[in-house]
Amino acid sequence: MNTLKSRLRTARSYLPLTFNFAERELKVQHKRSVLGWAWSLLNPLSRIFVYSLVFGVIFRFQPPEAGSGQLNFAMYLFSGLVVWLLFESMIRGSMHWLISIGDLRRKVYFPLETVTFGGAAAVGFQALIEALVLIVFMAGYGNLGWTMLLIPVVLLLTAMFGLGIGMIMSVFNTRYRDVENLVVILLSTLFFLVPIVYTEEIIPEKAYGLPASDLIGSNPVSQFVSTFRDIVYFLEWPSIGRISLLALYGFTSLGIGWWFLNRQSMALSEEM
Repeated sequence: MNTLKSRLRTARSYLPLTFNFAERELKVQHKRSVLGWAWSLLNPLSRIFVYSLVFGVIFRFQPPEAGSGQLNFAMYLFSGLVVWLLFESMIRGSMHWLISIGDLRRKVYFPLETVTFGGAAAVGFQALIEALVLIVFMAGYGNLGWTMLLIPVVLLLTAMFGLGIGMIMSVFNTRYRDVENLVVILLSTLFFLVPIVYTEEIIPEKAYGLPASDLIGSNPVSQFVSTFRDIVYFLEWPSIGRISLLALYGFTSLGIGWWFLNRQSMALSEEM
């Protein structure tokens, strides 16, 4: 408990530096870019267009009925993609953020989590923009409800879960640069093991001798995606048990990741 209080006091004392890193990350993202912040919207919208074309038009996938009674694959896809992009960006970003301050860290001491939290704040800001676009998108189809008040809660817990994993991966990536390539492959595979472009109903009970339905359904990322989709697409309130489970995932992941990053902090200074 004393260690936790000490870390929180340290985090508060370095809060201005964390904001500086967040501002730096936001500026670097679109430096010398003609379209600038428009890319924050074009990237997810392009993926929605491609997946909607492939799965919604070519394969004629029929999404479940939304809370308003609409049947729109783009709505269904967008409601899951926002959470996935946030989770993915937290992990991949963490590896990049830590390496990017190697020269600075060798000259001046500061807690490594400052750059990680700063980068996470920048990613979170972009996720909020995507969420606002999603709300406007849903409003256009008349699919609005009070359940959307939980959007910031689910996004925050998702960010914490992804950031914790990212902190651990960033430590290994600093020592072995192959880790980043491996993580990209794993995330690409995991994307199709989460019901984003398909529904849980089409998952077979067993596949290759494995309980496919149970494995995909119990996947923590699937839990975040399905909960977010419940409040945005189906307009249903998640149970207290579901939110508590997401909070457990988020706080546990961030706690372990933060502890591991601090534990390896001094050793990493020589390896950056």
